[in-house]
Amino acid sequence: MRTPVSRMVRRAVGTAVGVVGGLFCYFVCQGMFAGYPQYHSQLLSVAGLILIVLIGGIAWIVDEHRMHDDD
Repeated sequence: MRTPVSRMVRRAVGTAVGVVGGLFCYFVCQGMFAGYPQYHSQLLSVAGLILIVLIGGIAWIVDEHRMHDDD
């Protein structure tokens, strides 16, 4: 059985990870990592696009399961 404190901590950590991931995706979409080859910015852009695709895929799968629950 989980305590309310552990649920609160897990939710806070999950929210923080989501915010950081969302900001990273936003920065990739705005091209903020472009033009800095000394920092391997192209690699950051590719990693960000992969993250965007994964988040979209997860959202699609969750939505598909939710729609089938309505039947």
